[in-house]
Amino acid sequence: MIMKKSYRIFIYAFGVCALAWFLPWLYSLAFPSAASDPFVAYSPVADAFVISENGEVPSIRIAGSDRVYSKEERDSLLPQIYFTQLAAREKLPDSIAGKEVSLPIFKHSQWVFSSLPMDINKVQPQWHLMMESMPKRYELEDPDEAFSLSDGEVRFVEMAGNRVDEKRSQRFSKAFSEKGFAYPPRHFSANITARKPYDEGYLIVDDAGALFHVKMRAGTPYVAKIDMPEAKCAFILENVDRRLLGLVFDKDNNLYALERDGYRAVPLGIAIDPGKQRMAVMANIFNIVVRSRDNDGADWWAVDADTYSPLGHYRYDYPESAASRAAEWIFPFRLTFTDVDDSYACPRITNVSFKALALGSILAAIMLVWGVRRRRDASQCAAIAVCTLVFGIYFFIIKLLKV
Repeated sequence: MIMKKSYRIFIYAFGVCALAWFLPWLYSLAFPSAASDPFVAYSPVADAFVISENGEVPSIRIAGSDRVYSKEERDSLLPQIYFTQLAAREKLPDSIAGKEVSLPIFKHSQWVFSSLPMDINKVQPQWHLMMESMPKRYELEDPDEAFSLSDGEVRFVEMAGNRVDEKRSQRFSKAFSEKGFAYPPRHFSANITARKPYDEGYLIVDDAGALFHVKMRAGTPYVAKIDMPEAKCAFILENVDRRLLGLVFDKDNNLYALERDGYRAVPLGIAIDPGKQRMAVMANIFNIVVRSRDNDGADWWAVDADTYSPLGHYRYDYPESAASRAAEWIFPFRLTFTDVDDSYACPRITNVSFKALALGSILAAIMLVWGVRRRRDASQCAAIAVCTLVFGIYFFIIKLLKV
């Protein structure tokens, strides 16, 4: 008898978990509610955000204005983006906002960077490739050595023969020790590829939150400690213009621009949680636009490219679809095993909705009446009603199957 009850409890629990995963997935597949961002850029001509929306009626407008612009007018408002179209029509001016402009200047000054929460929320490798920043030949070469900081020391290994390079390990260990590096490191950032104009090695955040710039030059270590508030994570850039070394977040999620010359860390007045929000940075000769996205909407911030002073902020909230609103009344929660914001596979309960208690109450009343009519034990009827109230449609379907 005990085995039979345990078996039924297991079946009920397994069925609820399976339906909590399958039904919301099937619902989202049948009623997709994908939201897309408008294209937003900061105009050095209008000194405001230009918003291009692709809805049922596409529109191009300036933030705070109802006037609709044509694509040709948009090109003139955003010359840092549409300079090729302007040049093709011979409408590219010689100067904009007091700055000399040309096709080479635009191409040399623009760059794009993006970051996903999955870049932060993942298992960090113990071994990292190290490139030579000053190769014998002009071109960068693929790395042939790897290093590790996981055991409280620096270890270099020649990958071809899988041999520890004791001399290089000692030199780097001494350099790290002299700069006061605290093991183990919190975060690494590098761009390991020979398809780039130059190599700046790594930005590493140590266990105390200190930021270090580490690279190998002619086989010798280069380790620099950067003076800034306690860091959370950092991203190296290696742009063509070489002005910025990277982007850094402090422990309070404030964003800093790290200049290559002098290692000056400049706060941008922007707060983004890189472990939860998707980020994109679009820079040009006039401004730097930072975009962040979460489940509710997107934000854009613009700062001056020279002084880093704030220029403006624009917020776009995703419209809530009728399907997503209805789902809150149907499903009490959702069981998932993966998430777009991390690289871990584990069971997790999301989208908990107390609105589904209304449907759960109705279904619980149905199950209670069904139990009374079948002359079930009062305690059994109460248990079934409570489970239906809490687990809603998931438990109701399992019970209807008469398991």
